[in-house]
Amino acid sequence: MLKTKSVVIPAATRKLRVDFILVGALLLTLVGCTNKQLYQVGQSYQKSECEHDALTDVQFKACQGIEAKRYEDYDQEREDVLANP
Repeated sequence: MLKTKSVVIPAATRKLRVDFILVGALLLTLVGCTNKQLYQVGQSYQKSECEHDALTDVQFKACQGIEAKRYEDYDQEREDVLANP
């Protein structure tokens, strides 16, 4: 049987990541961002929240493995929905 070692990420480190992303999002919003930049900040924030809320090493690693949908794909899907309500 393969045993895996759990890695505990300190809460202070996770909190710092969230704070960094929130400050970054605020700064980007204040200087006038493109929709693509705002989308990317939102995706980063969601991933960070996933990592922050992870209770185990397995959950944390699953969050790290999340790949965001490309903005271009997201935008095309959004345009399709808006065109065909």
